[in-house]
Amino acid sequence: MKTLLITLTIAVTSLVASAQVIKLKQPLEPITDSIIYQTDNVIIIFDRQELATYMTGMDTVLRNSRYDNKVFNSVQLSRFNKIDMANHFLKAYCYLEDTANKDFSYSTSKMNMLWAEDGGIMLPYVELLIPDLLAAGMARIIERSSKGLQLSYRMIAEPVNGVNYRTYRLNNGKEVFRESTFRAEQLTGFTQSR
Repeated sequence: MKTLLITLTIAVTSLVASAQVIKLKQPLEPITDSIIYQTDNVIIIFDRQELATYMTGMDTVLRNSRYDNKVFNSVQLSRFNKIDMANHFLKAYCYLEDTANKDFSYSTSKMNMLWAEDGGIMLPYVELLIPDLLAAGMARIIERSSKGLQLSYRMIAEPVNGVNYRTYRLNNGKEVFRESTFRAEQLTGFTQSR
């Protein structure tokens, strides 16, 4: 019986550990109004309209849920009460809708304040949207070291606290984006005794 369980565990683990290859949707049309998100290894570029569509949809969902912060499943937004959630979303939505605002460039090496008066207020929503865009092949990825556009990349399921999150990697193994960073509480080695 023990051998059977070990064999089943190995089989399931090998299926989960296998990566799904994602290819960009062709043809690549020029993006006129883009949002740029830079990590240590890559630059992710996607159309501002994708974020506008996402925010419009979330506006309806938030109203129906009475501005419950759990709608987003985001570590950054998890501490908001309903009033703060409504205010933050409205402020971000208005910033995005104002066509005069062009500050939509983000970097993991730069700190953004959650209640920023600039494009930084959009960062939590951008980080929630990126995994879905990557899964659909709707974001462009440029490797920083080679400056080359990546036409395909891998998606790997990463289990954290019993929930699978998506991790995206280039074909050479460099990390593109890790969903668990923004959706799951990261526990450290510190434990508190009661």
